[in-house]
Amino acid sequence: MGLSKFQVGKRYSKALYEVAEEQNSVEEILDDLKALKTIYQQNPNLGFALAGRSITKTEKQKILDTLKTPFGELMQNFLSLLFERGRLNDLVEIVDAYIKKYDDANGIVEVTVTSTIELTPEQEASLRDVIAKRFSIKQANLTKIVDPSIIGGVVIRVGDQVIDGSVLKRFTAIKNLLLVNN
Repeated sequence: MGLSKFQVGKRYSKALYEVAEEQNSVEEILDDLKALKTIYQQNPNLGFALAGRSITKTEKQKILDTLKTPFGELMQNFLSLLFERGRLNDLVEIVDAYIKKYDDANGIVEVTVTSTIELTPEQEASLRDVIAKRFSIKQANLTKIVDPSIIGGVVIRVGDQVIDGSVLKRFTAIKNLLLVNN
């Protein structure tokens, strides 16, 4: 049985990360991978076309040559390797795994914050500081969601942990308490 896209992403990203570390180009490769992910997202059939059988190998090579032109030697070699192994369709998973590895190595965590109103820059900065201290991390990248249905407060999601400080949660807890006592 073949590897899942997740497993492929993890293996290839680990190898690329290790080589990038040796060449002191981890951030450069990160930027290149993010650019490639954007290209793939804007052209959803690109990976399938390069890895599938719908076009000839010569046509695929032309597309690949155009795709890898703006990148450095390491990224060009990596893309050629993926092409030879028929793994260009797994590029998004490789990028995501590389970003996760980079974030883990640098103490960066993705955080989703849900509030009833848009947070001010001061509130964002304060929230980043609190999250960094609470979770012992260097940096918190915030994704902000405005959801009036939580009535008030905030809901913070860090990985698989949720801190629910919403008014809706409190109302629900009080309601459940009253229902149990009746």
